Amino acid sequence: MELRSTGPVECFGSVEELDLGDLLITDWVCPQGEGIRGRNVARQDDDALLLFTATAGQQIIETCDETVILRPGTVFITSTRATGRFVVPQHLTKRTVRVPMTALSPFHTGGGVPGCLFLETAHSPSVGFLQDFLMSVERHVGRMSAAEIEGTRNALLVLIAGMIRASRPDIGDSEFRQLLRRQLEAWIVDHLSGGAIKVADLAAAHSVSPRTVHRTFASTGDTVGSIVRTHRLAAARDDLVNRNLSIAAIAHRWGFCDASHFGREFRREFSLSPGDYREAHGLA
Repeated sequence: MELRSTGPVECFGSVEELDLGDLLITDWVCPQGEGIRGRNVARQDDDALLLFTATAGQQIIETCDETVILRPGTVFITSTRATGRFVVPQHLTKRTVRVPMTALSPFHTGGGVPGCLFLETAHSPSVGFLQDFLMSVERHVGRMSAAEIEGTRNALLVLIAGMIRASRPDIGDSEFRQLLRRQLEAWIVDHLSGGAIKVADLAAAHSVSPRTVHRTFASTGDTVGSIVRTHRLAAARDDLVNRNLSIAAIAHRWGFCDASHFGREFRREFSLSPGDYREAHGLA
């Protein structure tokens, strides 16, 4: 990301990070400035959602589709693959939550995730609830047990998924596609442990064409392969945290070639090996 200070005096902000399982909560204090997130940076980033809230000041965010103003009482959700420009016209204090797609995949969002979503307290009361929840997490996380952290993580994901789901239109073809998307993903989850997921089998199970399956996922920038991978990793993470199964058994259970293949895919997604992740977050 390219950053440039625009204030009368060049100065620096500050960053504080907090892990909530695989979710990263970051508090930012930003001076006046501007920046660009280009395609090269976005292409190299992991597939995740970024949720923004602000407690003071403003940030103008320009994407390819719209321009929004992040300020107190608003929430902005976008993909880490998105590009754009932002301007901080005055001192800004904000909080971000980085949510890997694997973390959100088991939770009902109404069919995929949006490229960009802007919500205001006036139209979505859950915005205020989310901000209060994050403040409470910050105050208490240091005294939480591993089980409490996992429960808090899941509660936050339920809240984020609900905000996304509530923002969706419920009319016409969009409603049909959302319903089909939910059914397709549910079928994928039910058959993860049965070997390779074939598009032809997925289409036949829902009496639609393979082309319709591909288009249903492509409408949110996904592919069948990426969705299957996401759900496999989410299921494997759940086993690592909550079960005493060996890493090799987890790899076999969720359709990875072997423990080595599972380890490479898991490290790419979570930046830790399965063993290290279990040691840090395991409950069993």
